[in-house]
Amino acid sequence: MRRREVLALGAGLVALAAGCGSTTGSRTLSSTWLSMVVPGPYGGESDRVARTLAGAAERAALAGQVRVVNRPPHVALTEFARARGADEILMAEPGLVGTVRTVRPAGAFASTTPLARLCGEWEVLVVPVSSRLGSFGAFADAMRRDPARLAVAGRAEGGMDHVLFGMLAQSLGLDARLLRYVAYPTSAEAVTALTGGQVAAALGSQAGVRERVRAGELHVLAVSSPDRIQGFDAPTLLECDVHLSCANWRGLLGVGDLADDDRAALIRLCHDVADSARWRELCARNGWTPLYLEGEEFRQWLRVESARLSRALGDLGLRV
Repeated sequence: MRRREVLALGAGLVALAAGCGSTTGSRTLSSTWLSMVVPGPYGGESDRVARTLAGAAERAALAGQVRVVNRPPHVALTEFARARGADEILMAEPGLVGTVRTVRPAGAFASTTPLARLCGEWEVLVVPVSSRLGSFGAFADAMRRDPARLAVAGRAEGGMDHVLFGMLAQSLGLDARLLRYVAYPTSAEAVTALTGGQVAAALGSQAGVRERVRAGELHVLAVSSPDRIQGFDAPTLLECDVHLSCANWRGLLGVGDLADDDRAALIRLCHDVADSARWRELCARNGWTPLYLEGEEFRQWLRVESARLSRALGDLGLRV
């Protein structure tokens, strides 16, 4: 069966845009209160990115105060699409595409104003050190033999772990609907299921598996980044002849009818935070890779990414 080439994020992901042109507009946010909607609970992965971003913006006096509002993922985007406040922003992530149950021709985020992509986490495929699946090749062979038997753990159904698993199946010429995926709330819980023998492999964030890898409990089969990740002695998927790279990215969106001055001020806020040494330090500490892209380039990238994720969800049988 001929292998399908799958590219999750496109060249824009790895071509990090350093200052994509100057933004114009006279409005400043140094004394403004912003409300940032986050899809997911307090303490969750997107919440940690949002609160870290808010703290960096406030510390640098780029905004008066950033209030983080947690909403269930399945309603966050729908509610935000109806918002009209210029000082309301939404933390976007791949999982939000799965909350839109039908395909939108203009993309899942069509009713918003894309501001900037900020950072992302690369995905890591791991097995126990004692596993017979000692290489990505062995894992791929097991998928080909019986995809319904090979149980793989990850985070939420329809999230980046699940989508990546489906894309891997596609790249191997398999029907993604046959996969056996077991969802857990966090990477840590997925890894616990893995070490407990409940699943054969797990997909998760590099931060979520790093300590178990260092402790010699887990073996990394492959990483989803374009280049190898420092601290993980493992090939990229590209090196494994799988034409795929993807990150669990985070970005910011404004409301759909955002005025030009408001849009420029919010993009300038994103740019100034992303350009700061403090933000780079926080990203390194949390295992996030800066992936800055702003304005029109981000809007175009987001439309393509939304369409790709929608197709992947459809292949998994999760898109109505």
